[in-house]
Amino acid sequence: MDNNFILREPLPGNKFRNNLTPYLSGWYLFLISMVVCIAAAWTYLNYVTPLYKITSTLQIPDDKKGDGILKATAFSDLNMFQETKTVDNEMEVLRSKDLIYKVLSKLHMETSFFDESGFTTKELYGAERPFTVTINQISKIGYAKKLYLQPYTQDKFVLKDENKSWIYSYNQMIRHKDYSFKVEKGPARIDSETPILIQFKNLTNLASSYSAGLLQVNPVIKESNTLTLSLVDAVPERGVDILNNIISTYNAENVVKKNVTAVNTILFIDKRLNDLEHDLSFTEGDIETFKQHNGAAEINASTQVNITKSAEYNQLIEEANTQLGIIKSIETYLKSSANQYNAVPSTMGLKDPSLNTLVSRFNDLQLERNRMLTSANLENPLVQNLSNQISALRINILENLQNIKKGFAISHKLLSDNSAQYDSRIRSVPSIERGLLQRSREQGVKTNLYQYLLQKREETALSLSATIPSSQLIDKPAANPTAEFPKTQLTYLFAIIAGLFTPGIFIFMKDKLSVKIKDQSSLLNIQGVKILGELCHNNEDKNSVVISNGSNTNISELFRYIRSNIGFLNQGTQHKTILVTSSMKGEGKTFFSINLGLTLAMLNKRVLIMEFDLRKPDLLKNINLEQSLGINDFLTGNTNSPADCVQAYSESENLFVMGSGTKTINPAELLSDKRLDLLFKWCKTEFDYIVLDTSPVGAVADAFSLAKYAELSIYIVRYNYTNTEQLSILRDIYDNKKLNNVMVVFNDAKKENRTAYAYGSYGYASAYGS
Repeated sequence: MDNNFILREPLPGNKFRNNLTPYLSGWYLFLISMVVCIAAAWTYLNYVTPLYKITSTLQIPDDKKGDGILKATAFSDLNMFQETKTVDNEMEVLRSKDLIYKVLSKLHMETSFFDESGFTTKELYGAERPFTVTINQISKIGYAKKLYLQPYTQDKFVLKDENKSWIYSYNQMIRHKDYSFKVEKGPARIDSETPILIQFKNLTNLASSYSAGLLQVNPVIKESNTLTLSLVDAVPERGVDILNNIISTYNAENVVKKNVTAVNTILFIDKRLNDLEHDLSFTEGDIETFKQHNGAAEINASTQVNITKSAEYNQLIEEANTQLGIIKSIETYLKSSANQYNAVPSTMGLKDPSLNTLVSRFNDLQLERNRMLTSANLENPLVQNLSNQISALRINILENLQNIKKGFAISHKLLSDNSAQYDSRIRSVPSIERGLLQRSREQGVKTNLYQYLLQKREETALSLSATIPSSQLIDKPAANPTAEFPKTQLTYLFAIIAGLFTPGIFIFMKDKLSVKIKDQSSLLNIQGVKILGELCHNNEDKNSVVISNGSNTNISELFRYIRSNIGFLNQGTQHKTILVTSSMKGEGKTFFSINLGLTLAMLNKRVLIMEFDLRKPDLLKNINLEQSLGINDFLTGNTNSPADCVQAYSESENLFVMGSGTKTINPAELLSDKRLDLLFKWCKTEFDYIVLDTSPVGAVADAFSLAKYAELSIYIVRYNYTNTEQLSILRDIYDNKKLNNVMVVFNDAKKENRTAYAYGSYGYASAYGS
């Protein structure tokens, strides 16, 4: 029959129910948590400053070949306007700190205005600003200060700094140690009682923040030349203004970049035209003087042919000389240290494609280096890399120019030989005619070259007026009417999740971190542990006696249930002496002993409760009996009659009590005295049941001295009181069989501890109560 009392692992269904029970019992915690979290979410949504997303779409031609925007136009032969452009590079330009800084400066974002008159702080922008602040100087401490401006009169205002205040006139320069600025009236009007908070911002740091992530520049799809520009701002109008100005400033800088080469070329052509004007003027004057002094005549047809051919070759020679002059000019320009990092003027008139490509690449690198220097210093690795590339390209251009010069030298020699043949024929012409024709030929060559350069200058000037932005705005900057932050639905969802998880985690951690016994499963690791019964919480805490005739309370029924279990144990054997102990004081040994004795006495059995807690006795006090002769007196020989130590309990005719008696200084030694055998021999002949209320075994070993007299040992474990570490004492008792027939009784069970038994609820009392 004892096997029926062995504690076993609960069934799987019971496991799930047992795990769920603490959470169901704490339903009110979930309700309170949900209400608090949803209220916190509502408060947060009503007081937090919403942020709105502003987006725009921009298309940038991906010109990887460098054909430029003038490809397939009337100016396509001007290869100096070609540029290499990729979308990835332009993305970096759009979010560059230098570009953003210019935009922030243009929008005067160095000062922010806030209205704190309501429950929430509102930032004022544009037409909502009641003041306009022009900054002269701000220190690092000044950026951290909070200043307040408040209208005072029509011409004056109040400035508050911490606990100080001053009155100033509008347009008056305000000078303090940490700041210096001027205040003017803004477009908006406010109540004179409302102070406006102003804060200064470091535009350099602000531009760095936008460049680092506040401004997002991403392609619409991978490998696309259409970009999406977006940012998040508490003031949608400001976000729209920032994107508009970033796009317009980006386009304006692109136009300026494209015009740099054209302007340098015009300057170079103007210099050459000025030199040719002086040469033409001198040649025309020489012809006029020659005619006046020599009276020039008509040249015959044959002579005219020779002269024409000679003139053609001389023109080619002169063109070759001109190209050599251009090459020498470019060489001189490149070798000059003053032009080390300046763009090379156009190689106009030189038909060598390799030279044109090198010069175009050289100019692009110069422009890229100059642009990078606006936001970086000379020690920057990227700048040094560009400088090294420029130096290498300069050497390549100079080498290319040397090769072109060699080719022109060979061509010049051939032209000179052919020209010499015709010159020899002209020598027969009278010296006057020859002199006149030579001067006319020189005049024609210089005139043709002058006209050529003048035409190219006009083409270059027209290209300046034809320059258009390199990007196309597809979608204008616009703000999403729905706030990007906070997300209302998501916030309430998080509030609901937090409302559910917070008490759940609290209950889980409380259960896992608790060192107190919560349920019977804590005893599963003790091999062969037996459960005699379970007692519910005593609602009458001050009254130790809960058993009386006719009582059908929950706890009285549970004591009857334990009595029945003891009856099952008695079949075939006699368990007349019952030892009651526990791990520590306060677990309910005395309470259990008294009420167990009353329950057994109801069977018309003579029951004796012996107070063997000799060190701290309190059994008699709990049942309102005075201490007289007792166990100590018999064991020390103060009395030889055990009957003198027994007192009758007035509330039950079959219950008797033997107190501890007179206190002694050596209780452990008394429990080893031979008179203890005589005491138990007499008690077992006079009473049907003997209940031994002993000391806790976790404190003293007195209970082990009495083990040999008890046929049944009851170990009290109190829910939410007994420490799980103290179960090692119970394990040691089972493993080493220090007590006879040990049974466990769980005390002070509440609804959350009901995990194993269905008795009570306690089932019996609920079904058959009064």
